[in-house]
Amino acid sequence: MLFTTYNVLDLFLSDEPGAVRRYERVVESIRGIDPDVLAVQEIRGSYKPKVEGRLRQLAADVGLQCLVRDKDGGHAQPALAMGSRGYHGGLLWRAGIEPVPDSFQVVGRLDFWHSLGCVTLDLGGRQVRHATFHAAPFGRSLRAEQNELLVARLTGSPASPPVFVGADWNTESADRIKDADGRWVLYEPGDPYAGATWSPDMIYQCEWDYDEDGNRRFRADRRPGDVLWAGGLYDAAAALRAPWQPTVGHYPGDRYGVAGIRRRIDAIRVSRHVLGALRAYHVVDSELTRRASDHLPVTVEYKPAAITTGLPGDLD
Repeated sequence: MLFTTYNVLDLFLSDEPGAVRRYERVVESIRGIDPDVLAVQEIRGSYKPKVEGRLRQLAADVGLQCLVRDKDGGHAQPALAMGSRGYHGGLLWRAGIEPVPDSFQVVGRLDFWHSLGCVTLDLGGRQVRHATFHAAPFGRSLRAEQNELLVARLTGSPASPPVFVGADWNTESADRIKDADGRWVLYEPGDPYAGATWSPDMIYQCEWDYDEDGNRRFRADRRPGDVLWAGGLYDAAAALRAPWQPTVGHYPGDRYGVAGIRRRIDAIRVSRHVLGALRAYHVVDSELTRRASDHLPVTVEYKPAAITTGLPGDLD
């Protein structure tokens, strides 16, 4: 089973020729990945029925489905996570995968800067929740607080079901892995801001202080990511010891990218039930995906039959 998360950069914001060509690249990118389940962020619009139509159009163009029926099997709604600021998420899946009726849930304005959307999918008799999330772009403390709310929503109960979350986290990972000596060390090999020149935009991403001479020192603020790891939503790349790959910084106009900063802020996180089912992780980095969006798609392969159904155990 292949799960992909993709921030598609202002999709449907404009119908100008350049935007239409970029939409076609996004569609081609998704078709090339050929995911079984897809989480997207940044579908644009303000009128819900119109945005729902846009998600349905994207689903049709990439050959996926997005409708979840109610318990009576009548009314069907698109799996659209409507946000409060014009940026919306969505969930799509391959034909033959059945969403559990009435399982789609959206949490937006009251809890999150953008939104969280979740649907439970029946994968050959194994029911697994999949989610799309878009974290706050500003407010490092707010981002950490909202990640805490996300953990509470998805893994806060001992009976919480297995879950995959595809997201633009707008922060660096803080997950740790054991090194050869058995010590817990950061999965990420370095600080993406090391050696960079300070710019005002870094207040959204960095912690800072001053040395005895008054010179500013700064580093990636990993507190929002640490909330996720400590709370039981694990970075699939770290769990698999996958090579570190950035997901942003390649696109023209990226304010960090123009300064040579390459960040990994898109990732798939999972509950403990899922760790033993993970098989592979990679960032889809190609000329096509680099031209399609300012974020690169991220994919995880997993085996549904290997997902545990009881209470999850400790992280090794």
